[in-house]
Amino acid sequence: MRNKFVGILAVLLLAIGFLILNYPTLSTLYNQLHQGTVLTTYDDTVQKMNEEKKKKYWQEAKAYNERLAGTTPQLTDAFSDKGNKEDSDYNQILNLEEDTGVMGSIEIPKISVYLPIYHGTSAEVLERGVGHMEGTSFPIGGRSTHTVLTGHRGLPSAELFTNLDQIEENDIFYLHILDKTLAYKVYNIETVEPSNVESLAIQQGRDLATLVTCTPYGINSHRLLIHAMRVPYKGETKDAKEALKENLWQWLLKQKTLLVSVALLLLLLIYFIIQRIKARREKKRREMERRARRQRQIREKGGK
Repeated sequence: MRNKFVGILAVLLLAIGFLILNYPTLSTLYNQLHQGTVLTTYDDTVQKMNEEKKKKYWQEAKAYNERLAGTTPQLTDAFSDKGNKEDSDYNQILNLEEDTGVMGSIEIPKISVYLPIYHGTSAEVLERGVGHMEGTSFPIGGRSTHTVLTGHRGLPSAELFTNLDQIEENDIFYLHILDKTLAYKVYNIETVEPSNVESLAIQQGRDLATLVTCTPYGINSHRLLIHAMRVPYKGETKDAKEALKENLWQWLLKQKTLLVSVALLLLLLIYFIIQRIKARREKKRREMERRARRQRQIREKGGK
């Protein structure tokens, strides 16, 4: 009984240690699976939508971008408490499902990122995925547009833009909006003060997208800006569901702490199973020896 209690206690301690050691990874894994569900739902909604409705959503976003190109929006730091003032119609544009606020997704193959894009840059939005900065163009492309997408780094519960500093010039990322895919090639990377938002403005005649996150990692005193320009999309991306699975697999392969922990747990489990089998065999052997002794004793008594 005592040995059984010690064994149960050892298993509980191992499980608790595993959870504590891998909490950030497991939490991030949960969020990755949740984000995958959100994106799959969005993709299914788009697939079921008729062409007329898709065109309506696209035209509304285009009209908004055209109005925006004729103004000079006052942009502020996406991660500040002030935020940017929303247009009264902003949250209704490209909002296929009002309860989610998802307008599309961003895929960055270089760092295995596939995330939903939400309206706005509120704290709640940036905990879940990538935020679209109000006052910048909706991510549908076109002349004189500049969409700005923001994401956190180093959250204990989600990876998001944590590895954005690995992006280099000429890398390509993709924006999936409705049933269209837009490709953007990185042409400039800069680190600026949070108040420096000049390079986020619309540039006449150009089709631009900028990714924004905090830097340096863990200090967050500046902003890392990844500037990209639109390039022809050649159909190089995979189906959304397939891409999500591949990105998740690639991400899992990079989680060394989790992989080592799982490997150790498997080895310990195999060890305990082997010991249990040996203990049972030993118990069975002893039981057979006891029976053999009893039978000899009975025969000896019968002989007398």
